[in-house]
Amino acid sequence: MAEQPETHGPDTGDTPLPEDNSLDAPGSGDLGSGTDGGAAATAASAGKALAQRGAEVGVKKATGSDVAVSAVRGAKKARSGDMVGGAQDVAASGAGALTTAAIGATGAGAPIAGVAGSAVTTLFQTKAFRYLITGLAALVVACLVLQTVIISGVTAAIVSAVLPAVSQAATDSQTCSDSGGGGAGAPREVVGGDIEQKAWNYLRGAGYSEEQTAGVMGNIERESGFNPFIAQGSASTPSVNSGWGLVQWTGSRHAEIRDAVIDELGTKYYIAAPSMQQLPATMSEEDVDAIVLFQLRYIIGELEGVEKAAGDHLASTTTVEDATRSFEAKYERSGVMAIDERIVNAQAFYDQYSGTATPEPGGTARDDATDATGTTPADVADAAWSDCTGSTISPGSETGSVTPCPSSAPGCVNITALTQPSASLSCPPGTTDSGTSTAYYRGQGKPIRLCALDSVTDLNGRPIVMNATIAPAFVKFWTEAEAHGLELTITSSYRSHAKQQSLYANSPGGAARPGWSNHEFGMAFDIGSFPTSYSRHNCGTTQTPERACSYPGTGADLERWKQLRELGLKHGMYIHDEEFWHIEFIPSGLHRGRNIDVYKG
Repeated sequence: MAEQPETHGPDTGDTPLPEDNSLDAPGSGDLGSGTDGGAAATAASAGKALAQRGAEVGVKKATGSDVAVSAVRGAKKARSGDMVGGAQDVAASGAGALTTAAIGATGAGAPIAGVAGSAVTTLFQTKAFRYLITGLAALVVACLVLQTVIISGVTAAIVSAVLPAVSQAATDSQTCSDSGGGGAGAPREVVGGDIEQKAWNYLRGAGYSEEQTAGVMGNIERESGFNPFIAQGSASTPSVNSGWGLVQWTGSRHAEIRDAVIDELGTKYYIAAPSMQQLPATMSEEDVDAIVLFQLRYIIGELEGVEKAAGDHLASTTTVEDATRSFEAKYERSGVMAIDERIVNAQAFYDQYSGTATPEPGGTARDDATDATGTTPADVADAAWSDCTGSTISPGSETGSVTPCPSSAPGCVNITALTQPSASLSCPPGTTDSGTSTAYYRGQGKPIRLCALDSVTDLNGRPIVMNATIAPAFVKFWTEAEAHGLELTITSSYRSHAKQQSLYANSPGGAARPGWSNHEFGMAFDIGSFPTSYSRHNCGTTQTPERACSYPGTGADLERWKQLRELGLKHGMYIHDEEFWHIEFIPSGLHRGRNIDVYKG
């Protein structure tokens, strides 16, 4: 705090100061050098003492007892700062009063009771009792301090023991958790090529069975055709009197989700669009994902909240038909049941998606860093991929190989060996290590090492990247094709999961659904430079034993295609049954019986 400025009186001119001997006035000399301020202060103190004594005598005469006197004396000591003495006198007064009352209650008479009370009061006022009070007080304080120290120590020990375990558990749950669950454990994003697949992945990731998921989707297909913006009757603006959204919320339920959408996402999301092609130009793909995620989450929230009876009934179903009927009757309550149509829809979704990998709670994709080519750089991927023990997977000393089937039968494809994780392998001569990534085979993510062909790019100027497992075989295929002058060019090789999602979203019928393309597993290549339409099912009449989609042209181009096919078979590659340009190490396509012997373990 700053010093206060001096306050000066009015200027009195040149009034002379007193002489030094004026300071020796009576009462201010050496007689009063003590702390009490001299004789005057001593006189005042003596007066106070006499007054206090007079008060005590008066109280004694009035009460005939030392009890009240002790109380008066204690109050005086407390005012003067002697807290222990004050407490002692007050305690003496209390003890004396209790004794007087107790003796009086026995009928012994007031004089005897008064004498007993005075005796107890006098006892409590002795120095011995004062020392006892001081000792007890010190003991109490010491006990309190010791208790605090003990509690603090125990608490610190508990915290030090528990927090690391909690921290480790949190780390493990973030790194290694693969459990789903409904409601609170529902996915945090929608993943898939189109809205149908996103809905399937989301509901499965939320813990619903394949049959239950299909039943819900069969109803959504009937209600909205998976258009999250559609309003009943193709209205241009939503109305709470009619349905809106994936399940066509109506009436009060419509009003509730309308308010929730506006509160969380904004007014731009509460619109009516008769079809997805009629969305406003400002509505992006991310915006569509946001409303789909919101509505799917809202459905699950209702099934676990206000519509819990419907949710419990759905959870009890075990067949596609029962799940479809349950969701319509308990949740939709549509009025126009069209139940047969809903069941057909549900069965179609079940046939399409059953058997796919159950999505993780966050979706099926992992956000690996990729460059413009869709390839994970080595300096990012090596640090990004680690197992649940925290040890980074490093490339080993072995390169991959197209392992023969145990039967050693010619032309047999060992799918079990080809689909093993390859992150621990090294890239062979003729290729450059491009790091590791999470690749997908039949919807299941696995760690693989990627190798890029040296000094060669595809027709778009991107590296030709492949799975390390088949890299040695592909290098031999490429080298031999060049030696034969077959003008081998590639238009597409390895694709990231995100790239496959984008392709599928733009052309659902022209690309495999995400997680199910051999391009994603680094084992497929598209051959370019054929002068004909690259349209699926554009196959020629040439028949091959493995029922490949043959080149539809003639002449030199057809002969070049035949040579590439034969060379591919030599090194373990097959032409797709619907695309003449697609060559892969794991045969795929709609025609499962392709006269190709496979080993699946």
